Amino acid sequence: MILLSVSCQNKSLRYPLLQSTNKKEYVNDFSIGINNDELEQIAANVKKVFSIVDYDIYHFSESAGITQSKLAQINLRRSSESKSIFNESVYGTATILQNNQNGILLLTCSHILNNPDTIISFFAEANKQTLIQSVAIKKSQMIFIHGNINNNLLKIIAIDPERDLVLLGSNELFDQNEQPEFKLKAGNSNTLQWGTQVYLMGFPGGHQMLTKANIGKPHSSSNGDFIVDVSFNPGGSGSIIIAINKNTHYLELVGIVKSASATYTNVLIPEKEGNQEIYNPNMPYEGDLFVKRARNINYGITFAVSVNTIRDFYIQSRKQITRAGFNLDNYFELK
Repeated sequence: MILLSVSCQNKSLRYPLLQSTNKKEYVNDFSIGINNDELEQIAANVKKVFSIVDYDIYHFSESAGITQSKLAQINLRRSSESKSIFNESVYGTATILQNNQNGILLLTCSHILNNPDTIISFFAEANKQTLIQSVAIKKSQMIFIHGNINNNLLKIIAIDPERDLVLLGSNELFDQNEQPEFKLKAGNSNTLQWGTQVYLMGFPGGHQMLTKANIGKPHSSSNGDFIVDVSFNPGGSGSIIIAINKNTHYLELVGIVKSASATYTNVLIPEKEGNQEIYNPNMPYEGDLFVKRARNINYGITFAVSVNTIRDFYIQSRKQITRAGFNLDNYFELK
């Protein structure tokens, strides 16, 4: 069964198709150890990446009567009662796929950059829900590698929100000793099986960690993505998933962590949350109540983007990636 779809205008480049096989390609136990020097190298390849977005927020009085239909007709600065600023900071895990004289290129999940351009808030009272209380406008976004001494900013080179993949890069020079390239071979996720043992390296909870896991469900979707039985924490998005090739005993990249399974419920919360106010549980609460959408993570069910999907993403985005000065043909063994 062929899982790779090719869409590229460069007809001189041939792409070998990755075939499924009945041959077990990855080991199903951890009896084969990993050299600590190799783990140190992998840890140096995997970075914590921050995205900080600045917003200008314009506040309106109730008497202004601003609705969404009126919003496009007004000047925010002149019509607002006051203005303030705030920022949102998100971090995830990214892996350096290239670092040379042309610059640096990293792979991570696109959702860590998914900040809306506009945020509209309404008055909470039932009879005022159509009246706008504030409008936040995205002013700037900074993406950078945590701990980079030169504070070089990254930009989006190629992005695919549907696959949840993005390549971040900069044509500025980065220290190759401080930011070394990822050397592990791109594997073939078609050959992952139930229970295949894998390792994850990333920044869950902001701490760089190596974790062992099992393939909970191979080929969970038509594009070859899979599920691993590992707990998910914020910051873990983009963590690499590697497995030991049974024949060579070398580690290979088989995917990256995307997200956790979760359910959502609506809960009533007081005006101030627990970190702002301490309430007496023995006394009735008499203040205003608000509805909040709470996310309940189903720990141990983590979705992954397969390396075959990553390879497809590169092939389909190759033209704009090479135009930016980067080339991963050798990494993905394209001929």
